[in-house]
Amino acid sequence: MKRRRSDSGFTLLEVLLAIILAGSIMTAVMLMAVGLTDIWRGTTPVRNLEVHSRQVVDFLKRGFRRALPVEAEGTAYVFLDYASGSFGQIGAPLLTWEVRESDGLLPWQAQALPYVIYQLEVVDDVGLVLYWQSRLEVEFEETLPRQTLLSAFVSEIEYHYYDPDREDWEIESEPRTNTARTYDIPNRIRITFEAEEEKEKPLAYMINLPTSRSGLPIF
Repeated sequence: MKRRRSDSGFTLLEVLLAIILAGSIMTAVMLMAVGLTDIWRGTTPVRNLEVHSRQVVDFLKRGFRRALPVEAEGTAYVFLDYASGSFGQIGAPLLTWEVRESDGLLPWQAQALPYVIYQLEVVDDVGLVLYWQSRLEVEFEETLPRQTLLSAFVSEIEYHYYDPDREDWEIESEPRTNTARTYDIPNRIRITFEAEEEKEKPLAYMINLPTSRSGLPIF
């Protein structure tokens, strides 16, 4: 009697489907890797403005979620301060936060250090610049922070303050000062991405800041 062949092998259709699925996954991974690399190099094509802007916003949201509390402010996690060294001593202070572990995407010259301070600034004709520096670096106070262009397409940052008494928002183009002549920490920021060359509509994203555990409206 003849034995039947085993039916446990893959059919040609199953092999083709597996190849197509694997190719789709690899393509998605490559696009994500290229997109993240483009953020740091500032070379994201304008035609991918929406993808680029979402990647930048997602990076900032992750950073804010990892922010360490500021001891002097109790429940504050994001604050306003001038950049270290001689940079940024003119004008309003920069949006600032600190994380315990360095982001793996930052281009450290040597081993990445912990306790990294980030700062954001929109520079005219340049875009959204990220300043970063570790507290553990030698001559921290006297050394200028490193600079990375997050996006050449950011045209402005708006600072939003929530008034619980009026149950309304106040919008400022720069951080707001109070009667004590100090700067108030915004509850959220609005970042606008714009690409004039392609005549695309500006893209705006709202980011809530972890400045307080309470007092914010429910979204």
